[in-house]
Amino acid sequence: MTPAWNHPYGSRPPYMPPNAPRPSSALAVISFITGLVAFFFGWIPFVGLFLGMTGLLLAILAIRKPVLRGLAIAGITLSTIATLTSLVTTGLFVLALLPGGDTTTARPTSYAPEDFAEIDERELAGIAKDPDAHVGETMIVYGYVTQFDANTGPCEMRISVSAEKKSSWLDYEHNSLAFSGDGNSECPKLAGIIADDEVKLSVVLDGGKTYSSLGGGTRVPSFEVIEAEVID
Repeated sequence: MTPAWNHPYGSRPPYMPPNAPRPSSALAVISFITGLVAFFFGWIPFVGLFLGMTGLLLAILAIRKPVLRGLAIAGITLSTIATLTSLVTTGLFVLALLPGGDTTTARPTSYAPEDFAEIDERELAGIAKDPDAHVGETMIVYGYVTQFDANTGPCEMRISVSAEKKSSWLDYEHNSLAFSGDGNSECPKLAGIIADDEVKLSVVLDGGKTYSSLGGGTRVPSFEVIEAEVID
């Protein structure tokens, strides 16, 4: 028999291969957290887009590893939602900054007499029903001033209007507000008007306005007076 080889310090242990390094789960965790943060901030232009794309990239890298793949899939889902949401909000933000992005019709700085024409009662009834749908429209109305005192201020009055002159002040049916000038103190167009006057007005519809009344808030058409004439 061949004699056994003796190790100086005893028998030699059998050879064991080194353990392979375990894949790290940190990338999956980071991708999930980034996707979660992006999900909550996806409505913010640019910020949500950056976080969403970053989380999506990290999650794609993490899903290739065998550990915590479910967490990486959740990160992909959250980041995708955030990216799509932020694409919409970022696009709207950019459009608003571009020239012409504001679709509001600019109000002319001055008007000519031919810009104003009389309307019929049906048109005026539609305006009284939904004044905000007719902002910027010009017209001629007739009215009876129901209140023009210290409570309304010198540049705004309550007035009942119709599309034509009426034989009695009781026949002016549409409760409205009318203002001129800066709306506070400078309003020469209204200088000769007082309560109980009947007037012919060239106006621009400014939209609807709510004022306090005994029954609560009352929303009525608000007209900017361009020309005013007291009639008999």
